[in-house]
Amino acid sequence: MALVPDLSSIPMESCSGDDEMFYSDSPPGMKDSMKDDSQWHSHPGHCSQYNLDIHLQITQAKGSLQSFKKAVILVVAVEKLKRGKETFFGDADLLGLLDSIFVEEEIAFSRAKETHASATTYRYQRATNCRIKDASNKCFVLQRFHGNAQLVALQLQGANIQREEKVSMAFYATQPLQGGSKRPVALGLVGKNLYLSCIAAENDQGSPQLYLEEISNIKDVKGEDLNRFIFMKSQNGLSESTTHSFESATFPGWYISTSQKENELVQMVHQKNQAAIKDFNIFPTV
Repeated sequence: MALVPDLSSIPMESCSGDDEMFYSDSPPGMKDSMKDDSQWHSHPGHCSQYNLDIHLQITQAKGSLQSFKKAVILVVAVEKLKRGKETFFGDADLLGLLDSIFVEEEIAFSRAKETHASATTYRYQRATNCRIKDASNKCFVLQRFHGNAQLVALQLQGANIQREEKVSMAFYATQPLQGGSKRPVALGLVGKNLYLSCIAAENDQGSPQLYLEEISNIKDVKGEDLNRFIFMKSQNGLSESTTHSFESATFPGWYISTSQKENELVQMVHQKNQAAIKDFNIFPTV
C-alpha cells in the first residue's frame, strides 16, 4: 500500500515531531505489536476503541506550506477515527478526499444557431454633381405636399427642363473593404441640402420607404445614422448602354424606382417587382 510522501524536509519550526504518524497506515510500532494483542490493548495512553495513539498539536503557522501540511494532518486524523481499528487510510481514501476538495465545475456553453456579420463603416471620399434619368428618360422633379418634400419622375421639355433636380452623388469606401462592383453612395439634391433616405414605414408593415431628409453636411453624418442614406450603386449592361441601379444598404433587395406613368413618386420597390423601373442613366453636369 502506497504511503503519503513524507514532508519532513520542509522547515516546520512550529510543528510537532509526531505529526508524521498521520501519514502512515498505522501508528509507529503498531506493525511490531500486532502479534501481541494484549500488549497493544493494555498500553496506556491508547484509544480503547480504535487502538490509535494520536498526538495532535496545532500552533500558529508561519507560512502557507506549514498551514497546508497541518490541514492535511488534521483531515487524515479525522478520517482514521471514522474508520475504526480494522480499516486503514489508504490511497483510494486520499483520492476521494482530494476529489471532495477540488470539485470539478461544469463549464456552461451555448451553441449559436445564427451568425451576424459585423457592422460596416462607411468613409466619405468625394462628391460629384450629375443628372439622373430613368430608362424612360424621366427626370427627378421636386414637389411639396403639405409641407413634405417628395420626388416625382417627369419627362421635361423646353422651358420645363429647368425643373429637373441635379443630384450630388457622394462616394464612400467601406471598412472593411467589400469586393464586387457595387459602390456605396449618398444622393442629395444640389443646393437644397436634401438627401434621399430609406426607412421602414411604421404604417405599412415595415416596408422600406424613400424620404427626403434635410442634412446640412452629409460628411458630418457617421455611424449608424449614415446607414439609411447609403445606396449601393451597381453598373448594369454593356459600356455602350450602361445603366445603374441603387439598392438600399439597410434593406438589401430594395431599389430606388420610378413608375411607368408620369408624375408618380420616386419610391422603393423590391427586386421582384418587374413593373417598376429600377435602371437609371447618369449624365455629368455641364
